Amino acid sequence: MLIETLIIALLFSLFSGGKLSRLGQLALRESWLVPVALIIQSGLYWVAVKEIGLASNWLTQLLGIGSYFLLLFFTWRNRACPGMHWIALGIFLNTIVIGLNGGVMPVDPSFLPEESRKALLEGQGTHGLMTSTTRLSFLADRLYLSIIGIGKQVFSLGDILVDLGIFLLVFKTMVRKQDKSTPKAHNSTTA
Repeated sequence: MLIETLIIALLFSLFSGGKLSRLGQLALRESWLVPVALIIQSGLYWVAVKEIGLASNWLTQLLGIGSYFLLLFFTWRNRACPGMHWIALGIFLNTIVIGLNGGVMPVDPSFLPEESRKALLEGQGTHGLMTSTTRLSFLADRLYLSIIGIGKQVFSLGDILVDLGIFLLVFKTMVRKQDKSTPKAHNSTTA
């Protein structure tokens, strides 16, 4: 739902008089941590789906959780930015549930088609099927939304908080008032 949140935030901000150019003025510290974390997570997902088995289970879990700590460090370094506390809390909640469930995000099977259930039961990718032994199941991917044109989405409380933070970051950055210390251009004629 992250892409949908970004689109909604951009549209809502533009309709509220926000300026897209202000996003370019957003100075994020250690921004390189985000693509590194996403590359690690994508690589782990690809290795699991292709059943390559390049690393032991504990190393895969360590890399996965480590990628979330990179994201948490990024949010800490940028905690002064609007919405960043919500993003950090969402990532933290997702990290906890993933860490306590063997390095995979548990997914509620009730909203999934049979093919997806079978894949998750085998532990394919970075997600796993939620069972009676799932720890902190209330933090798992157990919320469901069907969006016309996009399809079915299963997500967690942590995902909602990340989306809320992203929305606030984009909206408050684009719609912020001009700093009063910045001189405004004016047309004046001298006599």
